[in-house]
Amino acid sequence: MAQKYFTTLGNRHWVFHGQTIGAKGTVKEQYLLKASSVPIRRHTKIKVAANRFDPKWEVYFEERLGVKMETNLQGRRRLLYLWQTQDGLCPVCHQKMTHLTGWHNHHIVWRSLGSSDHADNRVLLHPHCHRQVHSQGVEAVKPRPHKGVRKA
Repeated sequence: MAQKYFTTLGNRHWVFHGQTIGAKGTVKEQYLLKASSVPIRRHTKIKVAANRFDPKWEVYFEERLGVKMETNLQGRRRLLYLWQTQDGLCPVCHQKMTHLTGWHNHHIVWRSLGSSDHADNRVLLHPHCHRQVHSQGVEAVKPRPHKGVRKA
């Protein structure tokens, strides 16, 4: 049974602290975290007029997806996978993409037109190239994967 009492451990003051007894009779110290130790992450609200099924809002939702992907580990892994399959090159201008140049996540077939969010439908583009794709109709093509020489 856990007991609740105030204790000091180093410089930290633990309000809820207790001991639990395990299955083999071992005593284990239990501490609850302070709410102040949890970082605050703000949620960006979606604009009221935004409609996921309207092609006018495709760029807005692609930018939101890019920000969301950079904030968690799974999203960063997906970005890294896309960057590696493209050899770090932008498919529009064929220049290197770095943290300095930045990148945007682009859907080849827009999600507002019913496509998927899988990696085979996405490419990474420079921000300037991404604007050109949407405003001037420049085509962004997914690069072919490199295949080595096979032995017979």
